[in-house]
Amino acid sequence: NLDFSQTQAVLINGKAFIANNSYSSAVVSAIIANPTKNIINARIDANSVIYSGNTILYYVSNNNGARWQQMNPGYTYTLDATGNQLRWKAVLIRNNLWDQSAYLDSVLITYTTGITIQASQALVAINDPEGLTRSVLNSLGIGFSAGNSANNNYAGANQNNSGSTGSVLGATIYTAGKKSAGSGSATIVRAPGQTEIYEIMGGKKHLIPTMDIFYNYGFTDEMIQNISAKNLAKYPRVKLLMSAGNKNSTYYLTEGGMIRLVPRKDVFDSYGDRNEDIIEVSKKEFNFYPRNQFVFLERPLNRDVFQITDGMKRYLTPMAVQRMVLTDEQIAPINETELAFYKTGRPIIY
Repeated sequence: NLDFSQTQAVLINGKAFIANNSYSSAVVSAIIANPTKNIINARIDANSVIYSGNTILYYVSNNNGARWQQMNPGYTYTLDATGNQLRWKAVLIRNNLWDQSAYLDSVLITYTTGITIQASQALVAINDPEGLTRSVLNSLGIGFSAGNSANNNYAGANQNNSGSTGSVLGATIYTAGKKSAGSGSATIVRAPGQTEIYEIMGGKKHLIPTMDIFYNYGFTDEMIQNISAKNLAKYPRVKLLMSAGNKNSTYYLTEGGMIRLVPRKDVFDSYGDRNEDIIEVSKKEFNFYPRNQFVFLERPLNRDVFQITDGMKRYLTPMAVQRMVLTDEQIAPINETELAFYKTGRPIIY
């Protein structure tokens, strides 16, 4: 069930690793589900091991890869494209060539079609090409590992990784705090014909990303008021937030729905932001947002792309950007003050 024309990862004993001498490698599935109705939301869970200096980015597409949407494992996302051809993608990334490679064992996709509430599941295991005939049991099944590989240079290649690791369990262990602006006199609005629900606070609108988070705040359907699209557009969006229980860190919420830590006060001030522009969200909502790692300088406009990680900026060559299969929504603009804050690390060539 993999698209080997787009998969660069090394596949050993049913696990995907970053290729030798590469900073990143992608694993891309073929179509794993093709229901008759549109796939309207999806959740991805992964069985993986992530070592220090590594990360794995996950994506789902419901239109055969024409549009990919980044997701954090363990959370249900409404898909912003229309389609019924389900695929997934994972990009394994490491900071240095000598870092031990993370690996991906299997991916579980839970999706909902049309207006039904019955969810379906597709469990896909990573396998060597020789094992593809055994990779799916029935229509959903569990893949079988291929035989022993001659290449054993990857830690964990011969382990039986039967349990999920990393952030997969996050959705079940986080307890929600209370959004300060959401108590008592919350104003909840939705434009006719639209599915997006906003909370109006401090003269700004904040998109509540999922219905699960909506109900977790204690909001009810009866609280939703109609607002015209014209009037809704008059409100600027909320772009600064902090997590309940951690008021020492402020995050920028990008237009693509990702968050990036504001590293210090002079960076905060350089954008003209104010403390009263920050909202507090629950841990559940905070952990829903993918992290924004990729940026470019907004003024003067320069489309050179950098990866921001561990307090460093690393230039990505066009080849590296292409290899990571980055979309415009993943690459956010930043100003010179913020870019200058980060120390310069080694460029990512490929």
